[in-house]
Amino acid sequence: MSEKHATGLRLWLAQPALGPKDAPPLLMWGAAVIAAAILPLFVGPWLLSTARDALVMGILALSYDLLWGRAGVLTLGHTTFLGLGAYGFAVATVQFGQAPVAGLAAGVLCAAAVAVVVGYFLLFAGVRLHFFAIISLAVLIVAQQLAVSWQSVTGGDTGILGIPGLSMGEGSHAFDLGGPRASWYAVAVVLLGAIALAWFVCRSHYGKLLDAIATNEWRAKACGYHTSFHLLSVFVVSAVLAAIAGGLMASCSGVVAPDVFSPLLATEVILWVAIGGRGRTGGPVVAAVALTLLKQTIASYSTDAWPLILGGLFLACVLFMPNGLRVRGLAAASRRILRAKSNRPLLHRASHAQEER
Repeated sequence: MSEKHATGLRLWLAQPALGPKDAPPLLMWGAAVIAAAILPLFVGPWLLSTARDALVMGILALSYDLLWGRAGVLTLGHTTFLGLGAYGFAVATVQFGQAPVAGLAAGVLCAAAVAVVVGYFLLFAGVRLHFFAIISLAVLIVAQQLAVSWQSVTGGDTGILGIPGLSMGEGSHAFDLGGPRASWYAVAVVLLGAIALAWFVCRSHYGKLLDAIATNEWRAKACGYHTSFHLLSVFVVSAVLAAIAGGLMASCSGVVAPDVFSPLLATEVILWVAIGGRGRTGGPVVAAVALTLLKQTIASYSTDAWPLILGGLFLACVLFMPNGLRVRGLAAASRRILRAKSNRPLLHRASHAQEER
């Protein structure tokens, strides 16, 4: 990297001085580090594995928050990159006998390549808003059909079984990260590191640029910024982070199937970010972990109830919590409900008076 590019990168990532508003996220991140370190000491292997799978979904939520919450790019097919990361890891390790680290790299490279191609042809062509969302959903459906029909590589409807767990090193110096406790720490380190990096970037000058593009892209373009290039960069980074989540998911579960490309899961990702609050970094992660644990609990009683609950949560979020779940948002929602109840008798009287006339 030349000195000119290095100086430009330092200017983009320049950090403002810490202020009072930075204390809550730093304290929450520190509390999360402590909780991640001590939780395996008090929780059994099964509960720890369940919580670990929820943390993987937290990584997916963080990747989508970077794209939709920060850059304002709504997509309905973000789980395409989760599936590419999972299948890339599975094919590389099971079909070609590669090491888990190489499998994770293969999944990430595959997702990044697809993101570059799709993002370049769409974003540089000026495709935005619902048009971009619909095309991304079409890409997700195509990926799902390929996973079902390409049986010689993907295993078809059955998927790929016997995926090895995470491990690092070679020979006698290898570290096995496939157990419940070791995989928990591996996933927690990736998630906490990704949160810290996202917070660092988003509070820099580059984060302000992304906010400006999300607010008014035409104004940012008029100020001389190459908005399509920056949106493509965020799109690729988001895809890479989602692919890492897919690789971790495949290595932890030991199996990957075409339902990883499910449009229902893509809808859940949108709900996580909407409830957690767009652009709040930690909020979507907490929402993803909580709702994933809730989904697994409900699924143990009924497999048909979750889509109904998901639809209800989506409607409640749109109607009463458009800015996500927060104290002020709950207070505003309560005021709306109380105002609607107080206006109901007045509407009834007005209609009754009109009938009398």
